[in-house]
Amino acid sequence: MDNWWDLLLSSEVIEGVQATRMELLALKIRRNLAQKGHDLLREKMDALIMHFFEILEDFDKVRKSVQEGLQEAFLALTEAKMVLGPMKIREIALSAPHIAEVSVQTKSIMGVRVPLLRFLSGEKEEEKLFYSFVDTSVKLDEAIERFRKAMDQIVKLAEVQGALIRLAREISETRRRVNALNYIMIPRLVTTINYIQLQLSEQERQSFTRLKKIKAKLEKKGKKLGEEEIELTPEISMVTELVPKKEKE
Repeated sequence: MDNWWDLLLSSEVIEGVQATRMELLALKIRRNLAQKGHDLLREKMDALIMHFFEILEDFDKVRKSVQEGLQEAFLALTEAKMVLGPMKIREIALSAPHIAEVSVQTKSIMGVRVPLLRFLSGEKEEEKLFYSFVDTSVKLDEAIERFRKAMDQIVKLAEVQGALIRLAREISETRRRVNALNYIMIPRLVTTINYIQLQLSEQERQSFTRLKKIKAKLEKKGKKLGEEEIELTPEISMVTELVPKKEKE
């Protein structure tokens, strides 16, 4: 008993609580709610981690696609320079549209808003025909098309990377809450509940001991006066009923 009491006092008990049955009931309700919240947050964190690794696989694929696309685009550009010359390529590049439009939307993954990006450059007719076909080569057409595909993959890579960053941030925040409930809040509630239960049990034992002493004194007094001639008073009857029968024997 002493070891349990020392262990209980060494744990952190919530300050300001009173050792009453109403307080005990309220703490048990809080403990159950905290446990349900912990379980829900744990399920959310597991689902977020699952989505994170799924998107991480896409990230590796898209990054590899970007690397290959850029290699093909620069190779095509080198071939176009060999045909048209660097000065002609520079002249055409200066006449190209300077603004690349990107459509930005969002979607929800387990309550986390992640970006949805789409590369729009090259979809308009004037963007496709910003140079003359007469004095250029098909190699230039191939280079421009490959760069547009590479840009589309780069935007896709930015979308996936943005989703990973936001999911990782949400996973970290959810894990912090789960750990706070699991290692701080719930243990403190359990410790406080055990503390109040121990206090109530101690109070019951003290009350029981006092009743026994009162009964013994009253019975001793009754014997002195002669139990065969004196009836039990209402006070002695009440104390006798409060003490269990096994204590009377």
